[in-house]
Amino acid sequence: MTAGTMRVLGGEVSPFTARARLALDLRGVAYELLDEPLGPKKSDRLLAANPVYGKIPVLLLPDGRAICESAVIVQYIEDVARESGGAEAGSLLLPDDPYERAMHRFWTAFIDDKFWPALDAVSLAPTPGARAQAAEDTRAALSLLEEAFKDRSNGRAFFSGGDAAPGLLDLALGCFLPALRACERLHGLSLIDASATPLLDGWSQRFAAHPAAKRVLPDTEKVVQFTRFLQAQFRVHVS
Repeated sequence: MTAGTMRVLGGEVSPFTARARLALDLRGVAYELLDEPLGPKKSDRLLAANPVYGKIPVLLLPDGRAICESAVIVQYIEDVARESGGAEAGSLLLPDDPYERAMHRFWTAFIDDKFWPALDAVSLAPTPGARAQAAEDTRAALSLLEEAFKDRSNGRAFFSGGDAAPGLLDLALGCFLPALRACERLHGLSLIDASATPLLDGWSQRFAAHPAAKRVLPDTEKVVQFTRFLQAQFRVHVS
């Protein structure tokens, strides 16, 4: 990695910030987390670093350049590790095989475009009917990810196809586990469990137990409290 300390503009309970931090942690890269307030008002620092989207996370390189969007940040970290010779076999965030790399990127996009909006809507839906539909959409997305895990993991512990180290797709979904568990607790749901998604259930336990996840992922209770704050902000009635 570039000499000097990396900085991450983000938030402790932000899943997308967690994704970038997990990649840095797995690569053993020292960084400083610069906390950004989560809300509609954007700081001047964030708008200067990400003028296009104005969103976290942003990876600030030691020379002042900025990289935005969590999936892009993860792939940048991987590219630098490969170029510097710091990516050993069995610890790659992306597979060597071009087809497998494409599949991991495809499912990462699916998680961001389909799974996360559905999960987010469960807690922020304006009506009980919309909340029920969002829960069904979340379960449908998880059912597809159950099949994706079967195809990509090759019977191993992680989506990466290995037993020791998570990869891009593990980080893409794993960063949302605290939000998913908070959603289950708040609404009395069971979204990932041994009956409906047995492969994802086992994977989620292994991922949460990984040292990097323990260091980075927020406690479920913190996410519960933040979700309640958002519900109050958006005047979402939850019976």
